[in-house]
Amino acid sequence: MSAAKERPKTVLFVCTANICRSPMAAALFNALAQERGLPYRAESAGVAALENAGMAPYAREALAEIGIRDEGHRARRVSRELLERADLVLVMGPRHLREIERSFGPSGKVHTLRGYAADGADGEEIPDPYGLTAHAYRASLRQLLEYVEGALERLRREEEPGQAQ
Repeated sequence: MSAAKERPKTVLFVCTANICRSPMAAALFNALAQERGLPYRAESAGVAALENAGMAPYAREALAEIGIRDEGHRARRVSRELLERADLVLVMGPRHLREIERSFGPSGKVHTLRGYAADGADGEEIPDPYGLTAHAYRASLRQLLEYVEGALERLRREEEPGQAQ
């Protein structure tokens, strides 16, 4: 993995407003990648971002409950530059995938998080907790944790010599 030391690979998580699911997924991904010594870094954006808004309070609280702090997240809209800079783009559901393809054209590096984590098995949308209870955010975070761990495992496997897909 000597090439990985030059520049960590970037994963872009995309949801709708970029205040709930994608920033929680990016924070989880970064914490787990760092903990496991993996050469990846996550960012997030939204297809209809609430530009410059902070992370939803319940999202921040859910992350804090598992020891992950909000690092001053500010929502931003997905852009061609962000998509080009990312090595992998993981969206929260098929409608985000369609919106990116409609706006920027198809790309082989854009996948649903659930589908990518499960090796393409299920591209169903991860439910949006926006406007719901703290319990809904915790449930969303648990689901994101499962799929982020799956995505990291797939990335790790694909980095192993002779395992590229």
